[in-house]
Amino acid sequence: MWPKILLVSGLLWIGAVVAASAADPRKLPALPSPEFRVAEVFDNRLDLWIELYATKNPDVVDYATGRKVLRVIMNPDGTPSYDLAPNPIFIWWGRALWKDPEEDGINGNEVIQEDNVIFHPNPYLRLYRDQ
Repeated sequence: MWPKILLVSGLLWIGAVVAASAADPRKLPALPSPEFRVAEVFDNRLDLWIELYATKNPDVVDYATGRKVLRVIMNPDGTPSYDLAPNPIFIWWGRALWKDPEEDGINGNEVIQEDNVIFHPNPYLRLYRDQ
């Protein structure tokens, strides 16, 4: 009798742990440090400053952010400068597009805007290399 009770209670405990872990929402990792940044470019179609990061393999972009461009300033020599929002509004990571509606930095209030998204960094990398 006791072995059956222990077996059933063990299975119930394992089921509860699996259900609890499945219910945990995905967490967005902190913004990578600047040494992982491989490119940054202004996307004038979206009015976003795109920053690309390679956190694991230096040849693979696995994290990207998009900051709002508040103002474009033309320098006397003709080169542009950009006044950016302090924190990104969009983050591409883990096959998801995350949005930080408060734009207050990565602190847990980010939501998944769209899931199963593949971010294609190649157009941005080409622009960055051509600068």
